[in-house]
Amino acid sequence: MAGKNFVHSPNVSALLEAFIESHKAGSPTDAQVYWIHLKPKQIAQGFYQEQKIVVSHGVVKRTLERMNFKYRKMSKTLATGSYGNRDKQFKIIFTLIAIMSLKTPLISIDCKKKERLGNLYREGRCYIQGVMKVYDHDYAHLGEGKVIPHGIYDMQRNEGYISIGSSHETAEFIFDNWSFYYCRIGSMLWWWDNFGIHHYPDATTLLLLCDAGGANNYRHHAFKKQMLLLSRQIGIDILICHYPPYASKWNPIEHRLFPHVHQAMKGVVFSNYSIVKELIEQTSTDNGLTVVVRLNTKHYQIGSKTCKDDIDFERVQFHPIIPQLSYRIIA
Repeated sequence: MAGKNFVHSPNVSALLEAFIESHKAGSPTDAQVYWIHLKPKQIAQGFYQEQKIVVSHGVVKRTLERMNFKYRKMSKTLATGSYGNRDKQFKIIFTLIAIMSLKTPLISIDCKKKERLGNLYREGRCYIQGVMKVYDHDYAHLGEGKVIPHGIYDMQRNEGYISIGSSHETAEFIFDNWSFYYCRIGSMLWWWDNFGIHHYPDATTLLLLCDAGGANNYRHHAFKKQMLLLSRQIGIDILICHYPPYASKWNPIEHRLFPHVHQAMKGVVFSNYSIVKELIEQTSTDNGLTVVVRLNTKHYQIGSKTCKDDIDFERVQFHPIIPQLSYRIIA
C-alpha cells in the first residue's frame, strides 16, 4: 500500500505517469491540449490491474496536477463562423465607447434565453422544506406560457432593465410605441420615458450596441424602421453598432447583466409571471448592479414584412467602411 511518501518513489511515480500518458487523448482543435476520460478512482483501479500496485485517489490527483491536468469543463470559445471585417468593427465599437462623454447613454441590448412557465424542471438549487416535484419530461405542451426576457444594460450607470414578454421576440416588442393610457410599452421607449431621459437630460446622441441577429438583425428592414421611429420620438440621434456575426458573446449585456440574472432565476419553478419578475428583481452584485423589471403581456405577431421603401434612408448615415454594422439614425 502506497502511503504519503509515494511521490518520493521515482519508480512508481514514473509508472503511474506512464499509465496516465497511455490513456490520454488529444484535442481535435488544439495540438497543445490533451485530456483523459478516466476519473482518479478509475486510474487507481486500472493502475492496480496493470502493475499490481495500490495507489490512493489523492496520489492520483497530485500526479495529474503535476502533469498539468486540471478538472475543467468545456469552454465555449470557438466561433462557428467568421466575418471578414470582424476586427475593424470591434475597433469602431471600442473607439466610440472611448470617446463618448458621460452625458451620452451607452446602451447594450439583447434578449436572454427564453424560458417556459409551468411545473417544469429548471437547473439549480434553492433552500426548500420538502421536495419540489416537477414533470419528468420537459415537453413543450406541458408549458403554460412563454417567458421572453429582453434586457437593456446601461453601461454608464451599471443598471439593468428587463422587459418580460409572453408572445414573441420581435422588433415591435423592443420598440413598440403603442399607448395604453399614454404608456409606451416597447422596451426601449419604456426605458427612455421612465429612466433614460432623467439620467441623461442633456444627451444629444445615444450609442446602442446589439447583436447582428434576432429581433435586431442588421439585415432586417423592420429593425431599422423601428430605430427611425425611436429616434424621432425621443428626439436624439442614435448611433447603432452591431457586434459582428459569431461574436455576440462580446456584447456587454452578455457578461455584465445576464449571468447575474441567470443566477437569480436558478432552481425555482416558474409558476407565474409575478414570480419570474420577483426573482429577476433580486439580481445584484458587489459592484452595485441593480435591475428594474416590468411585464409586457401584449401579444406580438411574427411574420410581418417591412419593405425597403418603408425606410427613410435620408435619415440613415452609414459608416464608410462597414455600413452594414455601423450607422447613425438622424432624429
